[in-house]
Amino acid sequence: MGEKLESLPRFTRALIKSHLIACGFSYEDSEKPIIGIVNSWNEFNHGHIPQRELAEKVKDGVRARGGLPLEFNTIGPCDALAQGYEAMDFILPSREVIADSIEAMVLSQNVVDGLVFISSCDKITPGMLMAALRLDIPAIHICSGTCTPAITFAESKKIRNDFLTGRISERELAEGNARLYPQPGICPYIGTAQSMNCVAEALGLALPGSAACPSCTNERAAYAIRTGETIVTVAEKKLKPSSFITKESFDNALRVMAALAASMNHLLHVPAIANEIGIKIDFDYIGQINSNTPQLCTVNPNGEYSMADFARAGGVPAVIKQLGHLINVDSRNVEEKTMAEIADKAIVADERIIKPSSDPVSPMGGIVILKGNIAKNGAVVKRSTVPSGMMKFSGPVRVFDGEEEATDAIERGSIREGDIVVIRYVGPKGGPGMRELHRVAGALKSVGEKVAVVTEGRFSGATGGLAVGYLGPESAEGGEIGVLRDGDILEINITEKTINARLSDSEIADRLSCFVPKSNTGRAKLLDEYARRVGPVNTGAVRLSD
Repeated sequence: MGEKLESLPRFTRALIKSHLIACGFSYEDSEKPIIGIVNSWNEFNHGHIPQRELAEKVKDGVRARGGLPLEFNTIGPCDALAQGYEAMDFILPSREVIADSIEAMVLSQNVVDGLVFISSCDKITPGMLMAALRLDIPAIHICSGTCTPAITFAESKKIRNDFLTGRISERELAEGNARLYPQPGICPYIGTAQSMNCVAEALGLALPGSAACPSCTNERAAYAIRTGETIVTVAEKKLKPSSFITKESFDNALRVMAALAASMNHLLHVPAIANEIGIKIDFDYIGQINSNTPQLCTVNPNGEYSMADFARAGGVPAVIKQLGHLINVDSRNVEEKTMAEIADKAIVADERIIKPSSDPVSPMGGIVILKGNIAKNGAVVKRSTVPSGMMKFSGPVRVFDGEEEATDAIERGSIREGDIVVIRYVGPKGGPGMRELHRVAGALKSVGEKVAVVTEGRFSGATGGLAVGYLGPESAEGGEIGVLRDGDILEINITEKTINARLSDSEIADRLSCFVPKSNTGRAKLLDEYARRVGPVNTGAVRLSD
């Protein structure tokens, strides 16, 4: 019997049951454990297209264990549809909208004994994980799974380059590149979407092996049914996320991210998720974990393997196994299995894709935190995608206040090899919204290899080249990046973990004394409110309390 509904006052309980009967359920159904199915299915996002059918499989599992599944939806915007223009300003703020909307739905309906979160991409999975920990009722997560690409990443890159150089048409680009995503499912590289689903599994909020399993397969359907079955058991045990997710759980997740050389965006989301249960994580802490965790995986853009290859090689359980003593083996998951038990059952099927700790891709994880006189709160670079010979790089800056200015300069051919493109007013407060600047980093490849981008904005997990982002304090907060001028020399040293303008302290102080940050508010109420309350990026850009 469900406990939440039965705990309500008698008259209230009876009337709620009458409304459930009006929805097509029986009186007997209303007495079962009620499981909320939180779904971000929509037709804009191919990563989420399979989630309608996936939800039905989850419901089958819930019913098989004697529960009543009740599904509701939240928004699920796709980063790909927002890339390269002002639509991207809304993507990071959507994380808070998603978490808030789930909180409002669950607490206002107030009859749920457990929750299944179904999401797949980018800011949606972090928003759902934030809601899961905030609500702290029995919960489990499942994603739709990865696409299995029909072309290689090199072929996809060639198709894009052929379009940009005028060799193929728009239709040829659109249809040719679509073969990288030949069936509905998550983009097949270790971008934010795949990274955050691996975080959910490593935290213990998803079934072992479920994060990487390909979409639209019998195996994925079986995971969905098991997820539905599991949540009923978890709800009956009253096993809340806070009863098994600890600081050590987050350490495990961060080590898996380091081993994967995962998307830089996890530096925004893991601290925000941890913050929901009072655990403090910042850039410096993530940098420390990366410094003593080896990179073990060669999934694109860190190699040419896809996430489908990663799944065949053993997925997250295999990474946990290969990390060995670096993992806190006593941490438990939603099934009350320890990481030791998960590692013991894991099979590493291909050590070209998931290497052993004794023979890593790199002795350190993919993420490096840089500090310096223009980045006192830190900036982030992905070591694993930096071109050879560019671990130390300096050059004159070309300063742009926004993505459009930078893109226009690149397209006009005014950026030269040796330049460092600095893009400001794209941070959480200054955007507002913190744009992802993957397209700018990609466009710079047309300039040459010896060029860099430095920004307070963020990057896709698929970004390559020398791309330094997440810099803080941002210009809108009065940060030093706001006073850089064209021609200033910027020095980046990844080995030494530094980023400095070749300016004296007194020169920087003089410039700051008369610096008035620009305001980009007034475009949308959502963005204005976000800018008013968003916190520093190095602690996850979480919403500040009034």
